[in-house]
Amino acid sequence: MKFKNHIPLIAQHIGIILLLAVSLSAVAQDDDKPVPYKRPEQSYYKDTVSTDFGKTNSFSPKKKFEIEKLLIEPNIQLFFANNYYQFGLMPSLGYKTWKNLYLGGSLNYNLQYVPHVDGPGTNSPHASIQVYGGGPFVHYKIWKGFFTRLRVEMLAVRYPTSYALNGNDLVYNTRGIPYLWIGGGYNLTASKSFFIPVAVYLNPLFPAYSGGQKSISPYPSIVYFQVAFYIFSPGH
Repeated sequence: MKFKNHIPLIAQHIGIILLLAVSLSAVAQDDDKPVPYKRPEQSYYKDTVSTDFGKTNSFSPKKKFEIEKLLIEPNIQLFFANNYYQFGLMPSLGYKTWKNLYLGGSLNYNLQYVPHVDGPGTNSPHASIQVYGGGPFVHYKIWKGFFTRLRVEMLAVRYPTSYALNGNDLVYNTRGIPYLWIGGGYNLTASKSFFIPVAVYLNPLFPAYSGGQKSISPYPSIVYFQVAFYIFSPGH
């Protein structure tokens, strides 16, 4: 039969067709794949190696201390009387934290010297009253030099209480006295850092003090005045 004689030839053609189909399919699959991307060496270096460290957020510099935000206030207490002399230092230092608000602290050392504890013209020994301590304050600039301030102090007062057994030396005691000063005034200088005020302060705790506390306190009244660097209490 003629058909049987053509079977090998037909099979050979079919095999060639299948082989061509498989080859075309493989080529088509390769065409569908994206072209491999090779990053240029120069571009890779610029993108991955950065020498601009100053502008990165993770290494941003911290806020620096600003001298113009300081509030420097040296104060003294000085008084002379017939039977005693008093000298004191009360420097204050503050720093501007928010707008016109300052936070800071002050130290206080005060020495009162009495040449004769029993009064002038006697042979009694000399005596001294020493005061030391300090505390924080909150200061607010209101407007054009005007200000208000809240200041807390805890002072230790060393004072004589009686004669010793030998009748010549004195026995001393130390007492702590708290103070709460509320007041305000006007700054005489235009400097942002150096502070020269005229001010008045009240101590609402004063009426609660005992007689002994009032007699040994470096502030003998409910009020004290400040003129520039000089501080005084009207009870002196």
